[in-house]
Amino acid sequence: MIFTSFTFIIFFCILIICLLASKNNTFRINVLLVASYIFYGWWNINYLLLIFIVSFTGWGFAYLISKEKKQAKRKLYLYSNLLICLGMLGYFKYTNFFLDTLNQAFDFNTRPLDILLPVGISFFTFQTLSYTLDIYRNKIPVCKSFIKFALFVSFFPQLVAGPIVRASEFLPQLEKKIILTKENFIIGSQIFLGGALQKVFVADNLSQYVDIIYKTPEIYSQISLWIAVLAYSIQIFCDFSGYSLMAIGIARILGFELPKNFNMPYNAKSITEFWHRWHMSLSLWLRDYLYISLGGNRKGTFRTQLNMLITMLLGGLWHGASWNFVIWGALHGIALGVNRFWSLYLRDTIEKRVGGKLYNLQSWLITIIFVSLLWVPFRSPDTETTFHFIQRLFFASDGVIWYPTQTLIILLLVSVWHIVHHFNIAKLLSNFPVKSNQLNSYRVIFVIMTSVYLIALFAPMNTSPFIYFQF
Repeated sequence: MIFTSFTFIIFFCILIICLLASKNNTFRINVLLVASYIFYGWWNINYLLLIFIVSFTGWGFAYLISKEKKQAKRKLYLYSNLLICLGMLGYFKYTNFFLDTLNQAFDFNTRPLDILLPVGISFFTFQTLSYTLDIYRNKIPVCKSFIKFALFVSFFPQLVAGPIVRASEFLPQLEKKIILTKENFIIGSQIFLGGALQKVFVADNLSQYVDIIYKTPEIYSQISLWIAVLAYSIQIFCDFSGYSLMAIGIARILGFELPKNFNMPYNAKSITEFWHRWHMSLSLWLRDYLYISLGGNRKGTFRTQLNMLITMLLGGLWHGASWNFVIWGALHGIALGVNRFWSLYLRDTIEKRVGGKLYNLQSWLITIIFVSLLWVPFRSPDTETTFHFIQRLFFASDGVIWYPTQTLIILLLVSVWHIVHHFNIAKLLSNFPVKSNQLNSYRVIFVIMTSVYLIALFAPMNTSPFIYFQF
């Protein structure tokens, strides 16, 4: 069940009716939990047990940790929960990757197991782990209600593709009365519409070009491949950012606030700034629960660089069980280390010599080219495709030249959109979402109606699945 489907519209309307049927807060929490389980079970009812086990063990071990005074037992409970969550994640996501690696390394002939990857397993396991770790670190109070905790883990708007919500952000909202208001509906609907526009108009249309190029990159020209690089950079941003916005909008309609997940990442002027803007909930999770746990920057320059590399390597593997993701994560980790060294020892001197504006332009160009090129292994189905793609990007002398006009127009529109945000030169995009008393503005009406028109007119016949559903 995806947000842009007719099935979801029916599901959401029934949910709203059920919530309005009673003003009792306990009833509304129970309704949301049942709805979240229906939403997840719609994909595969057999895996409802999986999300229940992750929820119950996370809640139970966290409760035991909060009551235990002896540090040894607290660690035992923490490690037990880590073992269960990471064990499930490892089994479903990495078993066949491990078997395939053994086959190639030692010439084994082990057949892959028939394992169906549960949608969103990386997201809800990370949410559960963050809660247990926060309880262990005495950062938040324990949640005594299993129902509320289960809703925190399975809350359907962000269940399968984020943003990764922390217990400190979500559970306090369950202590307040869940209220459906006209204002939240208007604001949430606009946020949802913005996400739908990114997904349906931009990402889905670009995916048709990207999929064809990546299927056989060896037959296309350099210019076609470079356009595909740019197209996928925009596609993955609009696809994932679009989902996050739709999730945030749906949650807002229901009376909940979810954290912002993207902040115009392609306007970043360094790889560090990019990760402060891209998938922010994951970046902060990796920083707080992995990088800092490894020692952060507290143990010298070498350890700091190593911790960055390990964090991004594991961040790459979090995205998928493939050597392509290992390459992608490793190169980002190395780039973060280089950027840190540059910022500490070289940036001020170089910036003074070059000049502030020119330096910023060069920094942005280097960052956007680096990030875009690293989307190649991220998107490629295997390392062989990655090799052929990169090789032809720089060394091809022939090939089919193909770039549809519609693809170029969409790329141009999104590029202008980023420029507008970067220079903050248009109020057209700066004051959304608007409140109910501003809906009669001609500017607001124009933007909303244009968005609806673009979605209706340019929506592809076959909507592509959200990219991050596979993670």
